[in-house]
Amino acid sequence: MIAGGGTGGHAIPALCVADELRSRGVDVEFLGASSGIEADLVPAAGYRLHALPLRGLSGGPLGAARAGALFMRACMRFRDVIRDFGPRALLGVGGYASAPAVVAAWTLGVPTFLHEQNSVPGKVNRLAARFTREVFITFPEAAGYLPGAVQVGMPTRPEFFRIRREEALRRLELKPPVVLLYGGSGGALRLNLAAVEAFAGETSYSVLHISGRRDYPRLKPRNPRHRIVAYDDEIWWALGAAEVVVSRAGAGSLFDLAAAGRAAILVPFPHAAGDHQLRNARYFTDRRAAELLPDSEVTGDALRERVERLLADDSRRRELESRIRDLATPGAAAAVAERLLRQW
Repeated sequence: MIAGGGTGGHAIPALCVADELRSRGVDVEFLGASSGIEADLVPAAGYRLHALPLRGLSGGPLGAARAGALFMRACMRFRDVIRDFGPRALLGVGGYASAPAVVAAWTLGVPTFLHEQNSVPGKVNRLAARFTREVFITFPEAAGYLPGAVQVGMPTRPEFFRIRREEALRRLELKPPVVLLYGGSGGALRLNLAAVEAFAGETSYSVLHISGRRDYPRLKPRNPRHRIVAYDDEIWWALGAAEVVVSRAGAGSLFDLAAAGRAAILVPFPHAAGDHQLRNARYFTDRRAAELLPDSEVTGDALRERVERLLADDSRRRELESRIRDLATPGAAAAVAERLLRQW
């Protein structure tokens, strides 16, 4: 069983591991939150999802008390599901469902594991790590918070490694060069508004802007070459078409960029827990594999200037493409699957 989700950054690597296990003849089912993105992605991928109403550990004393009650109820409900399914192992991937599922499996004697995507583990995974046999991490920095963790990298969908720019341009009907802006599955309001301002005037390049569903209704492009979409289930085509990508610094987005080998300007979300998006980004920028644009400096003018500077510098883009491709982890899903299967 695989437990967790909430955002694409948790759910998508979980599905990558599930696909790897399924290719080896293993039956996989998921435990998740009914409000999380897994409620859509997991059934669409052909897996059974057991979903419960869950929430985070925030909102003051009353909110924390309610979340605690939901946590204990989830543990009991998940115990029943786990007992019925009889898994040989359970993998938590972060998100609201991860910790109660790990605790429930631990009480039943089921071997439990975690995958931590970010450089700074969240509260859920730090709690759940106390009940696991092994923790897998993406960034080496996370080992400082999760002693004994094994670095495997980020499970990434294989489509990102195979995409070709010419094919992507044809499929999306875009005229090159293409700039992609992407704020993650939840969107990024500051980046979205700055992009509308930045590309309002005529451009010699196409702008593909994935805004997130929350902000999409309020965004109106003023340039015929600026295309805004709310969400893209097959974002590898957008990455494949792009010469330059402007992105938040969630772990999943970063390793998708690495797999596709695209020159990127990273704009970390400044309010991420533990400032983990900045730390994620630093892993790439310290290795000269991407450029950094602090969120506090994002304006329409600044965004356009940085994008056009990188578009005009072919050698700089080629350097970034080569360096970021070296950071991709194509074997991560297989490494996690193999360590889970050792339970057999």
